[in-house]
Amino acid sequence: MQDVVKQNVRRQRSSKRRRRRTRTHRSYIFLVIVLVIGLAAALSMTLFFNITEIVVNNETDTPDEQIVELSGIRYQDNLIRLDTVIAAERVRANIAYAEKVTVKRRFPSTVEINVERAVPVANITQSYGYLLVSASNRVLEELKEDPYPGLIIISGYNPAEGSIGMVLRSEDEKRDNILKTLTAAVSECGNPLIWSLDMADQSDIIVYIGNNAVFHLGSANDAVYKLNLAQDVFERLNQLNSQKKYMLTMIGNNQISVLPQENIANPVTAPAWLSTLVETTASTTETTSSAIE
Repeated sequence: MQDVVKQNVRRQRSSKRRRRRTRTHRSYIFLVIVLVIGLAAALSMTLFFNITEIVVNNETDTPDEQIVELSGIRYQDNLIRLDTVIAAERVRANIAYAEKVTVKRRFPSTVEINVERAVPVANITQSYGYLLVSASNRVLEELKEDPYPGLIIISGYNPAEGSIGMVLRSEDEKRDNILKTLTAAVSECGNPLIWSLDMADQSDIIVYIGNNAVFHLGSANDAVYKLNLAQDVFERLNQLNSQKKYMLTMIGNNQISVLPQENIANPVTAPAWLSTLVETTASTTETTSSAIE
């Protein structure tokens, strides 16, 4: 019996030693893995993945070299440590026509800078002229004399901030979203005869079509549908008499009332390019009417 007891004690001690060795081995392996990962991270942040190529896809007039300089990215900078968001914002903040800027890592050693050009969509009236803005309400230029040809003129917005390169801000925040809605609607309609818009009264937005029609749009809701409907009515009226002036008013969701109007007061002087466009359209309308007859 004593021999049996001694054997059990030896087995227990041997089992404990094996468990301790196993735990020691696991700890050692874990430590090695941590050290390897740490070493790899340190090398990747210092010796590896350094920038050797900067690719610029640029739609603006700003030289590619200047864009790289504005981004703050330098050759041999570490690709992993590069803050792409900050680099992109540096470019966008300094180039008015940079509508969208993205900076991408291309491992192992390339940076790609993409700059999309802003497209002007509207002239915003202000006390000393016009602000030329993009679809995102970004101010592209200050125009102190004439508005940008061929783009709609918007009054009644009342800009509070209008620095070049910054997003336009109104004295009334609600007008910012209304402005985006209206410029997008006008662009989608694609009718160059819609040349002016007054949004002073948000519930009664006034649209000027050609030189002989005023359209009371109502609110900016369903602006695309309303403008398309008004455009259809305007074309039919011009086929009947292109010299007569009309006041169109949106009634309900799908009707427009038409009243003749002798004098139409414009919020701004009609630009010169509109006269040429109206004459061309009138000539086309006359030809179409003759063909119908």
